[in-house]
Amino acid sequence: MKFELQPGQAHIKNQYRKERWFDDDTDATQYDAGVFGDDDAEAGGDRSDGSRKKTKRKGQNKGDRGKKRIEDQIKLCPYIARADECRFGEQCRFSHDIDAYMAIKPADIGDRCVQFELFGKCPYGYKCRFLKAHLDENKKLIVNEELAKTNPVYTKNGIDSETQLKLSKNKYEFKRSVEFNEVAALEVEAMQEMMNENKRLKLSDEPARVFDDYLPEYAREKYRKNGLTDDAIEEKIKRMGPIDTEKNKKIIDFTGKTYLAPLTTVGNLPFRRICKEFGVGVTCSEMALAGPLVTGHQSEWALTKRHVSEDIFGIQIAGSKFGQVAQACELLGEKVEADFVDLNMGCPIDLIYNQGAGTALMESRGKMAKILRAMNYCMDIPVTVKFRTGIKANEPIGDKLVQRFEELDIPLGTIHGRSRLQRYSKLADWDYIKYLKTETKTMKLFGNGDVLSYEDYYQLKDDTGVDGIMIGRGALIKPWIFDEIEKKRHWDISSTERFDMLKRFCDYGLEHWGSDSQGVNATRRFLCEWQSFLYRYIPIGLMEVYPQKINERAPPYYGRDELETLMASPRSSDWVKLTERILGPAPDDFNFIPKHKANSFEG
Repeated sequence: MKFELQPGQAHIKNQYRKERWFDDDTDATQYDAGVFGDDDAEAGGDRSDGSRKKTKRKGQNKGDRGKKRIEDQIKLCPYIARADECRFGEQCRFSHDIDAYMAIKPADIGDRCVQFELFGKCPYGYKCRFLKAHLDENKKLIVNEELAKTNPVYTKNGIDSETQLKLSKNKYEFKRSVEFNEVAALEVEAMQEMMNENKRLKLSDEPARVFDDYLPEYAREKYRKNGLTDDAIEEKIKRMGPIDTEKNKKIIDFTGKTYLAPLTTVGNLPFRRICKEFGVGVTCSEMALAGPLVTGHQSEWALTKRHVSEDIFGIQIAGSKFGQVAQACELLGEKVEADFVDLNMGCPIDLIYNQGAGTALMESRGKMAKILRAMNYCMDIPVTVKFRTGIKANEPIGDKLVQRFEELDIPLGTIHGRSRLQRYSKLADWDYIKYLKTETKTMKLFGNGDVLSYEDYYQLKDDTGVDGIMIGRGALIKPWIFDEIEKKRHWDISSTERFDMLKRFCDYGLEHWGSDSQGVNATRRFLCEWQSFLYRYIPIGLMEVYPQKINERAPPYYGRDELETLMASPRSSDWVKLTERILGPAPDDFNFIPKHKANSFEG
């Protein structure tokens, strides 16, 4: 049977084509949504500032065990689970009956515990779903004392309990952000005084004062009246106006490096580790909100975690209040290890935009500049920016921001070649990115949008002259794109190699989220989230014309083996089946249905 190629479809060899994805399909077009149709991608990853509105859910992911905590019938005390003495004793609200817990505990998934292998002991103890790996014949937990005493560390960052307590009680002592607030208030005061003076000068036909010259004079006079020493005054003067970049202790040369975009939901630490293995140069956290960081929310601080393999790692934050962003940056500078902090000016979702953050900052350039100055003031590492072409599709304003970025000594800006309202309805505007590059003088500029092959990468880089390219959805669909870019090849990766990659992801997930039932379930859910992109990859060996373009959708096709066919399935129930081959049977009420066509957005 000869299949006709429909508009927008990828060129797949006829012998691999089939009429419909599944024999029981009643509508052959119901899965006809390819890589391109990500209009709803920006809503991925429910974000909250602590005051989230409750919205009625429309039947998707109801009862999703991955998004809620699994409550065991018998809630075993975490101390007892590790064979430790419970510090609460008889007052403990959890069970201390190990025999009763073991009698109802689900069967082990496997006999190899990642936690035990890495650390010499498993912190989940009897609750581990791989318990047989560290349980002796007497039903006692095994500890590899020699390995455990080395206390290996593979993941950095997060928040310690003391800092979290201080933040939750509003007792953390901020210094730099307080200083910046004082400086900002002084600048407003100085500007008003200068305007008044210039009115007087105009009456006498004298030249008007310039703020950059007036500000330090005004500040010196004010600080002397307050009794500050000359050295203290000059130190404060240094922090006014343009930022002194010499204080940035680490200079990063971003030029030519591949950069994995910060992505909600799927841009997690285990996924970034996979991309590092394939050779990506720069990684960045998922978007963290300044407000929850400042109030010590554990879930927000978890986004700052960094694996030791991430040698150039940044943290992306979003916020609209410069004081809050300043405090968040002061905390990050003091409490975590990061090479740079990126200000999100590209997030288009309504929740962020309506708060004045994300793309809204592009319209409030005064606020934007104040936030960037606050960030630079409060940290000793570089500040970078990610932004879009503008708000409306045909009204780009990115070029109006570049000069301001350079005045603030921003070392790197990354532009996503779409507007806020455009979303993914059209291809990224690389012509505008090319124009924007001609407008930059000192700031490195990276482009972002629609790269799915090494040919896309080098063609766009050469055509536009950008200093590098950030890759988002392309890396979700085929994370080995970074290997292809480095080696300039099309890799016809086998289904077995791809499955091995999924197994490594699950190992990393069990290390990161835990090896108990909750950790296993989180790993399963995030693997399903990622598979909602991975299934869109079309193997090179099946294509008549390659490489695949990001705006092409796959017609129904067979793989070269059963596993490759399963990996191509657009059915979310098949994605769960894939996870079961690694993580064992899913809970009975686990029914993963992607909330959108793509559960991620590039911030």
